[in-house]
Amino acid sequence: MRIQYPNSFLKLLLIGFAFAILPLIMAFINANLAFNQLSKNSQNTIDKAVKTTRASHMLQEQLHLMERSARQFLVLNDFEFLENYHNTRAAFLTALQELIILSPEAQQRNQLLEVKKTEAKLNLVILHTNISNLEQMPVLNDFQQLTQQVNQLILRNNQSIDNASAHLVISASKAQQRFFLQSLILVPFALLVAGAIAFMLGRPIQRMDTVIKDLGKGEYQNAISIDGPGDLRLLGQRLDWLRQELLHLKEQKQRFLQHISHELKTPLTAIREASELLTDGIGGTLSPQQHEIAHILKDNSLRLQKMIENLLTFTKMESDKHVMQVQALNINEIVSSVLASHALTIRNKQLHIDTRFWLGTIYADAETFKVMLDNLISNAVKFTPQAGQIVISTRQDKPWQLIEVQDSGPGLSKEDINKLFDPFYQGKTLHQGLVNSSGLGLTIVKNLVELHQGSIELKPEDKGAHVVIRLPRTDML
Repeated sequence: MRIQYPNSFLKLLLIGFAFAILPLIMAFINANLAFNQLSKNSQNTIDKAVKTTRASHMLQEQLHLMERSARQFLVLNDFEFLENYHNTRAAFLTALQELIILSPEAQQRNQLLEVKKTEAKLNLVILHTNISNLEQMPVLNDFQQLTQQVNQLILRNNQSIDNASAHLVISASKAQQRFFLQSLILVPFALLVAGAIAFMLGRPIQRMDTVIKDLGKGEYQNAISIDGPGDLRLLGQRLDWLRQELLHLKEQKQRFLQHISHELKTPLTAIREASELLTDGIGGTLSPQQHEIAHILKDNSLRLQKMIENLLTFTKMESDKHVMQVQALNINEIVSSVLASHALTIRNKQLHIDTRFWLGTIYADAETFKVMLDNLISNAVKFTPQAGQIVISTRQDKPWQLIEVQDSGPGLSKEDINKLFDPFYQGKTLHQGLVNSSGLGLTIVKNLVELHQGSIELKPEDKGAHVVIRLPRTDML
């Protein structure tokens, strides 16, 4: 199923950020509201507990003062004590009314109203008591009943405060648990959204990376299509346009190489034939100087022919894939055939060829294997100085077949080793001659070795170049 992307990369990024951060913002807001409510409830509970405690203490204190003032008045018959009684009674009633207002429970309010009724009856008894008749003094014992009611009331208030505190603790625990559960759900959800957005962002970018690598490798056949935000899709269209242009340039290059190579072969063939006729003396006897010039023409015509053949081989390799036909090859016969094509140069430079075949049979494609050996031996002959040595060896290194060519030439610099397999690269160490190489020999060898699913490397040596080819030990590729 195709993913529906927004029109721009920035818009997708903003949407992804919003969806990822929104659950966390919701969790934060919800937690903030919950803790604000908890804080308000705590403040209200504390305020109410303080007021209730203060009013209860005031109620209890004023009741003791009322009882003392009433007893003093009835005993001493001093109206100043009666006035004190009325003052403390007013404070008592004020505290009692405050408790009635603060009481949330109907049962507690009824208890307060009962205290109020008891106090009102006691007040009437005190006001109508005959002071001269001390036998009526036992009415003051009614204060004990009022004191018991007040004490029970205070006990009830303390229990209410304890219950409110416990309820507050439970509420805080529930709020904390609720916040934890929200975090447990919303955080993974946010991570899931972030992962989905990262996938939506990463997929087109990964696709772009892949197609750019393909373009760098010269693979221009597959059309480029990038599914993503509008600007990335537009970039994919630009990359496909670039691919088509590169493909067109590659086709033009191949046609040019094929055309110029074929065009050069015709006059080169005539030059070779003419130089051979001159060397053989068909046109008359040559002086030593003329004979030397004829040899120079012949040698360089052969070298040009080799360069043109490399160009044709390279062009063919880029345009189509060679069908491999692996078979058992006699390494001695192939090496002898290749050396025969370079016999004149080897004889003129007085080179010593040392063959060490510990492995007599090589499993490879005959046509491409001969091209590989021809290029390696051609380079060795070219760079080996006068009276130098070339070592050609084969050996078994399970599961590989190793073919090695080592010369005694000037060797290679580190810069040359890193770039030697690049097309058309010519190292700093050039051979002596009138015509330079095309720089395609080792590139062709590397591509043909890779067709065999093998590898090629240059081993470090103090002198000369040492090339090692590894081919799999099998007759089925």
